[in-house]
Amino acid sequence: MKQSWHLTAALGILLVCLFFSVCACAEEIRPLETVSENTDLSNGTFCITIPDDSDPAGTGFFTASLFVEDRYDAAQISALAPGDTVWMNGYAWTVHEVVVHEYEGSVLNTTFEICPEEEYYGYLVFEPCGDGTFRAVIDDWVPVTSVGKIRVALPLPDRFSYIRISSGEEEDPADAQTFLEDLWMFGGFTAWNTACTVENGELVSITHSSYPEGPEACWPEDGDFSPGSSGEMPLWQFCSGDPDLLESAVISAYFIDCEAGPEPCELTDEKMNELRTLAMYGVVTGRENDMMTTGGSTVYVFETSGGEHIMSVEMFSGLIVGSDGMYGFAVR
Repeated sequence: MKQSWHLTAALGILLVCLFFSVCACAEEIRPLETVSENTDLSNGTFCITIPDDSDPAGTGFFTASLFVEDRYDAAQISALAPGDTVWMNGYAWTVHEVVVHEYEGSVLNTTFEICPEEEYYGYLVFEPCGDGTFRAVIDDWVPVTSVGKIRVALPLPDRFSYIRISSGEEEDPADAQTFLEDLWMFGGFTAWNTACTVENGELVSITHSSYPEGPEACWPEDGDFSPGSSGEMPLWQFCSGDPDLLESAVISAYFIDCEAGPEPCELTDEKMNELRTLAMYGVVTGRENDMMTTGGSTVYVFETSGGEHIMSVEMFSGLIVGSDGMYGFAVR
């Protein structure tokens, strides 16, 4: 009996040690930091959203929102294991299984498919980008992060090129007039299906496909923020922030002027306390509309005392600005 008791105790201790060992090894993988205020919007390749209600023919310009794809550290993705937490588009997935797909025997063509513990019938995968990073793909679209807005004046430069993609095939380049006609007649130019190149402040190319449409199927308007679940989402989670750092965060703000660019704003102690409470205890209640701002929004930046970025919240007319529309919020 005594020997049996010792054996049971030993097994119990072994199981406890194994449990803590597994928990200690679990990793939390987030996108690499994108600091929008440090991004040069006058030069680069971006994902772009152009509001459907743009009227460049009448106004002589249109305002567009620029985005960059969320990128992930290659070493973290290559080491993914069951129990890890992966953040995609503001939602945390718990890894149940990792399926590795190798193509043509090249590590550069290796993708990592995630089978989550949460109920989901779609496709979650990490694809290599060729620069030491991976991008996430959810079903058929890639999560993006907003980096700012640009005001595009007409006429577009003579070197402007418009490339349409139909059935996966690129058509011959078209001119600026064809682009403006498509923008007026069809719309649907979003960050999930449209890319652009900006050189010295000029929009010099647009590449557009009518597919995919983006995350609407996974992020509906009724407050159901994740496949297989329903309810509200904590604000810090929606903004991919770290809740443990918010209480001591340094808060700053800047106003977005689509012509003059970001302008720093003064914050009172009362306003900073209000923002801290919102960040720590606020919840996003659902998407209110699919509007995109054309300026006039305010971005609140939360950083550590050492200057490390924690999260940013863009707000316009009492709503939170997301990559696919405006969201309501409340403090619980």
